[in-house]
Amino acid sequence: MRKIYSVFILTLLAALFFSVSAHAEISEKQTVLNAHSIRPNNLLTGVHIGEDITKIANNTFVNQIQLRYIEVADGNPYFSSFSYCLYDKDQTTLLCFPQAMMKAEIPGTAVAMDSRALHGVNEKLAAKVKEVLRANAEKKGVEFQIIIGNTEEENQIEYWPYTCVYPLTDND
Repeated sequence: MRKIYSVFILTLLAALFFSVSAHAEISEKQTVLNAHSIRPNNLLTGVHIGEDITKIANNTFVNQIQLRYIEVADGNPYFSSFSYCLYDKDQTTLLCFPQAMMKAEIPGTAVAMDSRALHGVNEKLAAKVKEVLRANAEKKGVEFQIIIGNTEEENQIEYWPYTCVYPLTDND
């Protein structure tokens, strides 16, 4: 009986531990995001990007393996989200497809992607996303592009300590 009870308790604890999800509201003091902005919390399942964010380095979400959605405030003049993916404001360039997503709708305006937009995404899914972006570009009569971020510039970005990211619980 003790063994059954112990197994039950361990199973319950494991379920609680692995079902925890964390969300982040980026601090209003931040205007630039990069990998240091949300480190070391690689358990984030969602991020809301406010109106004040002016630049997002292409390495920002690279190791966020639990990330399922990115939302952008409607008033942000530089970025937008569509189907929980991150795009530039005009939704012509895919900037980040969250790694834990298994499907998303791609807007017909999207004809390019950042070089790290699909980093960590399932290979078959990443290939389908690229295929859709190529098809969109062909329909618009433009060349499909993979934009390579400026890594020198990313390394020079001044960042806020990761404590400026406020993890939220499901109860918030």
